[in-house]
Amino acid sequence: MPVKRTTAQRLNTWLALAGQTRAAVRATARALIATTLPSCIARFATADATAAMPATGAREALPRPIPLPLALPGSPSRGVQGSKTARPASASLTPLHLPHPAAVDEAEPAASIAAEATLAAVDFLAQVDASLRFCYVSARSIDFLGYHRDYLSSLTLHELVPSAETAELDALVARAQHSGKLETATLHLLKSLTTPICVELRVLATHTQGVPGFALAAFEVSRWRDSEAALRHTLHHDSLTGLENLTALKSALDTAQAEAIHTHTHAALLLVDIDDFQRINRALGYDAGDDMLRETARRIQHAARAGERVVRVASDGFAVLLSAGTSAEAATAAEDVARRVLSAIAQPYRYREQHTHLSASIGAAIFPDEVEQASSSLLRMADHALAQAKTSGGNIVVFHVPDDDPRNAERLNLEADLYEGVRNGEFSLHFQPITESRSRGVVGVEALIRWQHPVHGLVPPVAFIPLAESIGLINYLGNWVLKAACMQLVQWDSEGFVLDYISVNVSPQQFRDKRFTQNVKDALQLTGLDPSRLVFEITESLLMHDPEEATRLLEALSALGIAFAIDDFGTGYSSLSYLQRFPLSKLKIDRSFIENLLTSRNNQAIVTAVVGLAKSLGLELVAEGVETEAQRDLLIEMGCDQIQGWLICKALPAGELMRCFQDKTLFLQAPL
Repeated sequence: MPVKRTTAQRLNTWLALAGQTRAAVRATARALIATTLPSCIARFATADATAAMPATGAREALPRPIPLPLALPGSPSRGVQGSKTARPASASLTPLHLPHPAAVDEAEPAASIAAEATLAAVDFLAQVDASLRFCYVSARSIDFLGYHRDYLSSLTLHELVPSAETAELDALVARAQHSGKLETATLHLLKSLTTPICVELRVLATHTQGVPGFALAAFEVSRWRDSEAALRHTLHHDSLTGLENLTALKSALDTAQAEAIHTHTHAALLLVDIDDFQRINRALGYDAGDDMLRETARRIQHAARAGERVVRVASDGFAVLLSAGTSAEAATAAEDVARRVLSAIAQPYRYREQHTHLSASIGAAIFPDEVEQASSSLLRMADHALAQAKTSGGNIVVFHVPDDDPRNAERLNLEADLYEGVRNGEFSLHFQPITESRSRGVVGVEALIRWQHPVHGLVPPVAFIPLAESIGLINYLGNWVLKAACMQLVQWDSEGFVLDYISVNVSPQQFRDKRFTQNVKDALQLTGLDPSRLVFEITESLLMHDPEEATRLLEALSALGIAFAIDDFGTGYSSLSYLQRFPLSKLKIDRSFIENLLTSRNNQAIVTAVVGLAKSLGLELVAEGVETEAQRDLLIEMGCDQIQGWLICKALPAGELMRCFQDKTLFLQAPL
């Protein structure tokens, strides 16, 4: 019957059974096999039924225990006469009397089959006495080792182990004897006294029928090692090209950098990236792309020399790692490798009679870096150089240049402070009034985030907003601004200061977040604010990044009643077709056009054109950055609806802004 190999835990249980009687072994085995070998349950049930029979018939036919040395039934007993090295039995040691499994085959066939089927799950299972002479060997062990049973009974365990491993075996036995627990070692057993088989040998000290000895179990590990080697190869190699992969490279980089530091030498890394490789997949298909990647890997390998390690790190990215003595020698070697690789890739490719040309960008770095030294990473430096090569147009080699600009360290510190600021609640909102240009009555406010740094004081948004976008905090900050702004407007309503609207800036990352629409709904539901009093200020570039998705989002939010204003109008896309395409309500003229409005005819012409465009499209126009009465007067003359800037009021905290209303410095626009 087919038998599955049991797990290590269950095998340990089997070893613990070595000193028990056959009836106890059978009872425990039945429970064990119930979870691992369900097909054996019926056979054990039959075996139990046989064991419960009256002491007649088959039970009476059971042979008496057979004294050692064991003899195979039906064959002449050779005893010690045919042994490899005859050893007289100790006069003080009572011989073990263990029934031979085959001796019960005729009288108790079901029990024998079940027992042997279970024992067959172990490659080698045996009981030896204190001198390591075999007292019992399972049928599976006989097949595994290739010995005749009566011959095996004349041997000791020492004779099944290569002489070079005898000391290791003795140490294993001594550990088992001393600890009384299961002890394990990996060594070899000699099959037919000639072929070594690598096994994991497990030994447990026993005391069977008053006689000390050891229970043995062994499992062939050569197949496991082959599987382990195959898995290790798969883990560290790329299946498409056969080259080592990024996992292998990272390990090699750690080794190369440690060696460079220890030996005062240098290592060089080149990252090779195929320029615009996706065009191959688009034009010829992925099969062609895979074929060219394999060919590229072959070319780079052929271009590399001894000691230069080639790795595939990405879909169309490769790396070459090498070592050299001095920094100058490493740079020269890297430059030589780059030249050979670029030349190899520049040769024409051919796929199904189609000739194609490829080029590559290469970023190179030397370790240790003269400035950053051991704190730098080869992979990071080479990746930075590769990005520069890509920015330069490709088909070029760029070496990493050490950057000792102190502003980088300052930026890193500011990044850490930004995370702390979010955790500590160091952000607040300031509000800048937006007024009707003629009456100067306040109709709304723009909510602007501020960061009160505990050391540096008030940090301007231009310093931390791009940083928040780069490290992924902008969505959190944007959602906080949205809720805080809505809550503030509702609070002002309760105090009798009713504004028409509040405008909130929305970053491109926040706008593209799939949860943005739901976040807006949550803010409105939380505060109870009428959506028609909320204006989102967005940029032209945000709309044009993905016009289809932008249209969907704007229409969904407009359906709620929310209005949209284009911020910094005139500084983005030159195409104005999007003004008709998207549901917009306001245009905000960028402050750069207002700054020189009085002296620049070009700026006057641009503002006049924008005013006319807004009027024709039915959009309100807001001028930002108004600082003088002369600018306000000219904007009124041009037809601008609303103005915003320091002429009216700078951005203030909510409390200070309300005091301006109370002091009559500002006043609300009277309802029409």
